[in-house]
Order: sequence, then C-alpha cells, then structure tokens
Amino acid sequence: MSPLEIVQYCREIGLGTIAITDHDSVLAMDQLANGSDKGIEVIPAVELSSNIGVIDIHILAYYIDHGNADLLSYLETLREHRVMRARTIVERLSRAGIDLDFEQMKEHAKNSALGRPHIAVALLERGYVQSTREAFVRFLSYHSPYYEPKMSVDPGELLKKIESWGGISVIAHPGIYGDKEFIQHLIDAGAAGIEVWHPDHSIACQQEMREIAGREHVLMTGGSDCHGHHHANLQIGKCGCGQREVELLRDHISGRRGDPAGFQGAG
Repeated sequence: MSPLEIVQYCREIGLGTIAITDHDSVLAMDQLANGSDKGIEVIPAVELSSNIGVIDIHILAYYIDHGNADLLSYLETLREHRVMRARTIVERLSRAGIDLDFEQMKEHAKNSALGRPHIAVALLERGYVQSTREAFVRFLSYHSPYYEPKMSVDPGELLKKIESWGGISVIAHPGIYGDKEFIQHLIDAGAAGIEVWHPDHSIACQQEMREIAGREHVLMTGGSDCHGHHHANLQIGKCGCGQREVELLRDHISGRRGDPAGFQGAG
C-alpha cells in the first residue's frame, strides 16, 4: 500500500493517529507532505535494525527529524546494503533452481527498502510457497543456506543516532525474542520505550512488557506491524495503543517528561 492509501484506509476505519514505520526509509513522509489528508496525524517515524550477536534487534524511532541530512545519509547506506543483500539471496536461490526476477522485485518494492519480505512475496507469486510465512521458514530464516546477514549495527550506537536525529527510540516487539535481558540492556543504553501491544504478543506478554515499562519508567507504544495484503493476519488497526500513550510521546518529544509508570494502556 502507498502512504496515501494507508492514510485513506486509516481514515475509513476511524484511526486518528498513526505512524508509518518503514524499514530504513522515511520516503513516506515526503509523499504525504505532497498530498496527505490533514484529518489524520501521521507521526514521522522509521524502523531500524541493529544486532546483539546473532539476534536481530529492531528499534522504532518516533517523531524523527525525517529531513536530517545525517539520517538520510545513513538510510541511503542501509538501502544500498539491502539491495546487495537481497541480490545475494536471490542469486543463491537461483543456483538452487528457484527462479525469481530481481528487477521486478525491486519495482514492487517501490519506495520501501528492499528486503526479505519482498523476496517472500516473490516466492509466493511464483508458486514456490503457499504463504509468506512458509517462505521465511523454508528459504529466508537465519538457518537457511540462502540467508545473508544484515549490516552489523551496535544497538547502543543506533540509540545515540536516533537521539541525535531528534527521535524517540522504542524497542520493537520485544516479546518475540525470547530473551528479556536485552530489554534491560537497551533501556540502560538509552531506549525511551517498549512496544507493548503487538500481534505476536500474547496477553501475558503484554502484561509483562507493561510491568517492565512501569518499573523502568519508559514509554509504551503499540502497532499492527502490517506488511501489506500478503500478511492478512497483520492488519492496520488490529493492534495499537491509546490516546494516553500518544500524548506521553508528545510530552516526551517536547521536553515535558511525565511518569510512564502511570500508564493506563489501551488493549
């Protein structure tokens, strides 16, 4: 979906505030500036990758200065690496007899950062798998012979960069990693919040994340992690946070720091 299509859909389902957190790209904000409906607040945001050893850690950056020259240079470096990484994976698949059109894949990616989800869609469209989830399990997981690692990024350094770009750093979907120690590590390194509400977080996990956020006095967010129509179980608006959480984000970015321990989250 294009940024404008996302905004239109969110208006139809009654959302008032959203964030389009594309991986390694803020181009959506440029498109919205040239024709966005002002009836919905779109928080400038981006999702960035880092790693602790072999664990891929995603960091959400909200209210980012999406015109910052250093940020744009960093994102360009990441996009170039993503293209090379995707090409390497496609070439490995090709040597195994799995024929994908790399140039067509790049065209489908359009303004988003090329990555494994685009390869998964291509595998689905060419009939090699029955779902994008199967594509990841069979061909794109960390243990697959076709896998190519991302560019190594220290999470502590990334958190410093996000702060220098004016953003609020939030640990994305921390419940899926199976290791809670790194959450404390990231908070100690400067993470300002935790994504509590996520489609892959159980009720028990959400409660655990809320307790951590309250104990550590950090912000809480939530999102659908929607990756498009091929991921029907991750729909926009299905999962998110409430107005109180958004107001605390605004307070944080404006320098008025409330006490996140007092959150009353929206399930």
